[in-house]
Amino acid sequence: MGDETQQESRGRREDTLDSLWPSVRVAVALACALFSFLATNGSIYPAVAVVDPWVREWATLFGVGVLAVLVAVARYRPIYLRPRLFNGVALAAVAGYLLLDGQGLVLSSPSLLLVGSLLDSLAEAWLFVIAYVAFAQLGATRRPAVAMGACLTAYLLQPWANALGATYAVAANAVCFVILLLCAWPLAKRPLHEARKSEPQAEMAVVNPQSFLPANHLLFVTVFVFSVAQGLVITLPGPFNDAPALPLTFMPLAVILLVYLARRSMPNADGLFALCALLIIAGMFLQPNDQAVSGGIVSVSNTLIEAGASCFNLLLVLLVGSIAGRNRVTALPTAALMLALYWSGVGVGAVLGNSAMELLGWTELALVWASFASALVFITFCFLVLKNVSFVEIIGSIRIPEPLRAFDGGKSLGGEGDTTVSSMADGEEEPLDGRSSGWAKAPSDGAAEKSADADGRDDGRDARYASVAVEYGLTPRETEVFALLAQGRTVGIIREKLVISLNTARFHTKNIYAKLGVHSQQELIDLAESYEIE
Repeated sequence: MGDETQQESRGRREDTLDSLWPSVRVAVALACALFSFLATNGSIYPAVAVVDPWVREWATLFGVGVLAVLVAVARYRPIYLRPRLFNGVALAAVAGYLLLDGQGLVLSSPSLLLVGSLLDSLAEAWLFVIAYVAFAQLGATRRPAVAMGACLTAYLLQPWANALGATYAVAANAVCFVILLLCAWPLAKRPLHEARKSEPQAEMAVVNPQSFLPANHLLFVTVFVFSVAQGLVITLPGPFNDAPALPLTFMPLAVILLVYLARRSMPNADGLFALCALLIIAGMFLQPNDQAVSGGIVSVSNTLIEAGASCFNLLLVLLVGSIAGRNRVTALPTAALMLALYWSGVGVGAVLGNSAMELLGWTELALVWASFASALVFITFCFLVLKNVSFVEIIGSIRIPEPLRAFDGGKSLGGEGDTTVSSMADGEEEPLDGRSSGWAKAPSDGAAEKSADADGRDDGRDARYASVAVEYGLTPRETEVFALLAQGRTVGIIREKLVISLNTARFHTKNIYAKLGVHSQQELIDLAESYEIE
């Protein structure tokens, strides 16, 4: 009995370790991503700017372009996703970055630094997205602790990252990139490969609009505006406040983690954004008087701003996980879009800050007015535009897609063995080994035909569709689209059969849903099949 008890106890410990291992891998991947970001901005780019101040802007713009391409591919042409090829390209870019940036810093060569920084942005764009996709595969109860642990670790190491020489920081970044890929790829590879086989998200969003957030949604606009504010406050002080921040930027993260461990509840996204905004606004108002407050030895305003940035990085990670937790298929484009908005926002803010100071003249009075105006605009946005906006409600409003049920026994319209759009609700535990990621595979035309028209019989289907069209006032074209939607056809098939564009299909589907009072294709199918002809 004693031996059996010991074996059972050992087995339980092994199971616990096996279930925790994916979380540990993702935490390491996220920490490596954030550490490399901090090392690049804190050590490498300042040294590069001495040689050529435009290298950073070109590298940032190129990275945003890569991320935009990833978003477009995932939304419109997922067949072009080649995860293994992209991994190879990223690793080659890391090797080139290590060689060219290292030599460029030694030789003070602008051309070598430019090419090396472009390769760095290319590798960062893909590898950071992989880390976010892997994070989205974790269960809802695991994600907060993993995100907070990773962010806290990276910011605890920030003083060391800033103290590294630029050449050593390049080498450290290269090592971080390799570790990131090794840790994140086992969890990210299956959803990425399944994303390649899925129906384009732009088409899925037509029939299930409440399961997807459009790129111009206020949530994404807010991320961009906050990033612009961050870029402004980093740039505005110029030569008037070059003192280092206190090594306390990790404190808000540490407090948030302690509160989470004590209460065991996920950080509220609205409260976290409010904390980020307050820290940034305080830094803005303090900038003109920072030298009088801190004596020029350390910068209190920079400390507040970097603390706000640390909380904002945590918020970005949690937002990607929460959105993907409602609809797994959105993990890749959401991660790429968030990073693109963050990088481009900081870049735009830096350009605006430099332009404002050039226009007003690099004087302390100009800094006062520029800081005051920036803070006023940001406060106006937070208290007027976001007055009645809740991140929690936005994420909660994302409807969890359900597999389409056929008319003969409730089988999936995707055919036998098909994986349809599905997701676990936030709060439910999901497999952590990537065996079930809830990604969507587009059903074939033949499968939909077979499922919707079993044994060649329509059981009065056409008459039912015609009666629905008459009762709800559908136009002839809307009736054609309605009939195909009711048969479980994808938007791609509808576009092919009716020879219409995606925007036309979206327009007709939106009108049909409004007239029928439904919000998804499954609700439309249920209405069509339950309709009784009088």
